[in-house]
Amino acid sequence: MQERQKKPKISLILESFTQLEKAYTDLKKNLSCVREDFVENKLLQDKVRVDFNLAFESCMRVCRHLSTVYNIKTTSKDCLQKVGEFVGLSQVEDLGELSQFYIKHRDLKEALPPEELYDFLSRSLHLFKDYAKAVVEFIKKETNNPLLIDFELLNEKARHIKESLKKIDFVLSQGFEEFSKTPMYYDRVKYFYQVAYDSLFDICKHLAPKFGVKKFGDDCLSKLVEVGVIPQEYYMDIFRMTNLKNRLISTWEVSPEELYRSLVEVRDKIEPVVREISKSLKSLLESRQKPQG
Repeated sequence: MQERQKKPKISLILESFTQLEKAYTDLKKNLSCVREDFVENKLLQDKVRVDFNLAFESCMRVCRHLSTVYNIKTTSKDCLQKVGEFVGLSQVEDLGELSQFYIKHRDLKEALPPEELYDFLSRSLHLFKDYAKAVVEFIKKETNNPLLIDFELLNEKARHIKESLKKIDFVLSQGFEEFSKTPMYYDRVKYFYQVAYDSLFDICKHLAPKFGVKKFGDDCLSKLVEVGVIPQEYYMDIFRMTNLKNRLISTWEVSPEELYRSLVEVRDKIEPVVREISKSLKSLLESRQKPQG
């Protein structure tokens, strides 16, 4: 039997580099002060060391993954260097120095002269950004996926939604009287609604940046309505979905009657919302494939 070819996990890469971006932003901010001020500020030094470790470990997560996918033999000492070279990064020796610095100083309990920390990161911080950019560009070309859309993730989440809605449908089909006197039904639909909503939210979270939505939180689905990915007619449905999810995970108790009624209201709106997102994604991909005039 032919061995299945390994593929890069786009979601893992994007998640890791999102964490890297946060740490990188904090590092850049905290290293923007003059050297003398940094040396005298122990709290700032501690923050920088923590963020440096987070940034490096985020890069290493991607590095270990790609070394497995592309069968690159690496160790913790040379992983960044070898994978960096593999994806076409030029300053691989600098990545080696970055790794050595991390290995030597990753234990936050060990002393590290603030001057050494400041000087090294001031000249080496750009390597994190350069490495991430090189990996992303390589993966885009390697997978022929310029938007870095994780179709496996989307299909998995869509399947979770479909399966969860089937479970909810079964319970609702028993009628409210049966629902109200069967505690197991309440717990069942509460759980499966949260699975369905969280899966829909994960789809939104992954695709929102592709549609130009850069800043979002719990309002991710509403943001997709604002930019036209989801038609305006679904705005109140999404509001009800989100409100129900938030109430179910809060300390407020949702009565069986209210939960049953709310599920009847929103249940038939979830899959249409998924279809609208899918339709907009298809249009986006088609527009990217058209030759530029």
